[in-house]
Amino acid sequence: MAVKASVVYLTKNGGELFKESLRAVLSQQTDFEYEVVAVDSGSTDGTLETLKAHPVVLHQIEPKDFNFGRTRDYGFEVARGEIVVVISQDSVPVGTDWLAYLVAPFEDPQVAVVQAMDVLPEWSDEELFFWEKVRKFYYTRDCKMWMENNNNIGLSFTCCAIRRSVWEKHPLGTVEMSEDKVFQQRVAKGGHKIVFQDKARSAHTHMYTVTSLAKRCENEGLGWRNVGVHYGFSDMIADMTNAEIWQTLRDGLAKSEVKRMAEVLFPFIRPFFIYKGNKFTRSYVK
Repeated sequence: MAVKASVVYLTKNGGELFKESLRAVLSQQTDFEYEVVAVDSGSTDGTLETLKAHPVVLHQIEPKDFNFGRTRDYGFEVARGEIVVVISQDSVPVGTDWLAYLVAPFEDPQVAVVQAMDVLPEWSDEELFFWEKVRKFYYTRDCKMWMENNNNIGLSFTCCAIRRSVWEKHPLGTVEMSEDKVFQQRVAKGGHKIVFQDKARSAHTHMYTVTSLAKRCENEGLGWRNVGVHYGFSDMIADMTNAEIWQTLRDGLAKSEVKRMAEVLFPFIRPFFIYKGNKFTRSYVK
């Protein structure tokens, strides 16, 4: 039977969460053949051993050769499926029908890309970053501008599926950040259809320190510039003084749900570093 779907990971030191993700992917119940492909860029934590112990097509590259756009292209190129499923190494599919749901919309020949639904893991509140838990991490104007101009879909390579023939028309090339939005922009300009599939759910979240939050937001700002989203000084000030966000912070503090310095400083850190990345940063901040 021909391979219909290829689930493609980019891996590096994925740890226990990657093991959980891989187990979930390999447990999918489908009426079609699928494969799992991984492009690893220098894991040293046991991720390679995990990959080699499972039915995964493994390709390895040097860490210095990694680039978000080029490495995605390489993963797609070596995949055999007519549908390429993109999933982050820290994103865990929910249920054994995740892949079937994700692939189903491609029965419509007009569908080029299917975006899965990102949900929070079933962890305790202590393990979740407050602003992700209350679903306000992406409250800033940069995100709103993108959603308003793109049918309320923000394509995310955390978990989505792409018709291979569409990617072949719109390869990514060298992209330092936000390669998913770059691809979404190209696909939309090409007149292709992007749909949202809320039945295909994948659990994903991050915990941040002040430093890691600042880097994340600065890189987001850089990524937005790659797709023509301009986040100005007035946007930064408006987001820093957003009354709803400050009320959410006060409520979180009163309920002892905000406990980390990164959570307290979030209303300053996110706008400031998005602005910095959008206006001044020239390359990905590691």
